[in-house]
Amino acid sequence: MSKTSGLGDVPVSTYRVVNVVEPKLAKAMDNYRFRLAAVYSGYSVLTDWHPVIPDGWGLFPQVPFRRSVVYRGDAKTWAYSHHQAITKFKDKYVVSWSNGFLHEDYVGQEVHYAWSTDAANWSKPQVVAPTPKGEKLVRNNAGLYATADKLYCYVCVAKDYGRDVAAPGMSVLHDQHIRLDVYETSDLENWTHRENICPNIYLFEGPRQTKGGKIMCCGFDLVDHHGMVLIWDDPARLADPPRVVDIQASSEGVLPEQGTWYQTDDGRIWMYQRDSSITGHLAITFSDDEGETWSDLVRTNFPNSYSRAFAGRLDDGRFYLVGNNFNYLLDRRALLIALSDDGRTFTRQYTLVDGNTTRRINGRHKEDGYHYPNCICDGNKLLVAYSVNKEDIEVGVVDVAALK
Repeated sequence: MSKTSGLGDVPVSTYRVVNVVEPKLAKAMDNYRFRLAAVYSGYSVLTDWHPVIPDGWGLFPQVPFRRSVVYRGDAKTWAYSHHQAITKFKDKYVVSWSNGFLHEDYVGQEVHYAWSTDAANWSKPQVVAPTPKGEKLVRNNAGLYATADKLYCYVCVAKDYGRDVAAPGMSVLHDQHIRLDVYETSDLENWTHRENICPNIYLFEGPRQTKGGKIMCCGFDLVDHHGMVLIWDDPARLADPPRVVDIQASSEGVLPEQGTWYQTDDGRIWMYQRDSSITGHLAITFSDDEGETWSDLVRTNFPNSYSRAFAGRLDDGRFYLVGNNFNYLLDRRALLIALSDDGRTFTRQYTLVDGNTTRRINGRHKEDGYHYPNCICDGNKLLVAYSVNKEDIEVGVVDVAALK
């Protein structure tokens, strides 16, 4: 909201902030950012930057993280790999992702998948949603959902984004019309396709079930950038068009993208949003009626490097948020997991994977680093699917007991 103040005719903008990070962790997050800034300024030895550096300052403890490669980008076939999702279908872990020839979201991009029984050894990739060259379309993986006997893969379909003539930036969605398709299988071999179950929505996280039994996910509208919640009331009809609930556009400048959520024991749904206004923090909105109405969309004090995050609940009852949890724009060289005992306040954080990475194959919008985590909890294990440099797909497994 904008208003004038005692500064005469100088406009002043004031915004509310939801404090979901407790002060001690917030200070540690600030120190992490300071450490990055010092290193990026050329100080490989931190005591050359500041004489006193306590042990562990500016770092979060590393937990054991068993990594496996699902797919490795290939310059001769598919050099761009991103938008990954993971679920468990029957006795198999399944990962789906977007594959492009070279650049992000260019014509010909399609959706592939692979499976594993142990989250370590993966099948040969196969195609869910092909994009024949003559179609001149772009297909993005939008997420997975598994029932006892069926697996659903949701796919966003768009015309040529026109990135070669667009102004610089991360998004060229203006005036685009992206439909949502769904592919359904019972055997991981044969897929049934249903086209356009929802028009004009962009999303990267598949649906999950609420405490009340609804199936829900969140995307955003392409005209005015407001949030859109998709709800399937009947879990047996997930290939049908969902109901659409609009999240009112923010009056405080938040531009929501890529919503992710968990639900606390009191029934409240906490939905975090990547903020396309590039504040360096996640935004949040709440629902106390199973997603039918939503609170004002406001910023939080939870840092984010302008990337997708994933929120969820561990099987032991704790809540987590995995992402590039630091506000250094487009720096994705670390994936961290923040933890909350009550779902209201995050109190501690760990490093899952970090370090400098370098893409082998240059492509437009292929930043180095670890991107777009998507998670499932399976007993005492948390599985995290992510892309490396937007060209390789990996899954990391962490023992929940290590997250103290």
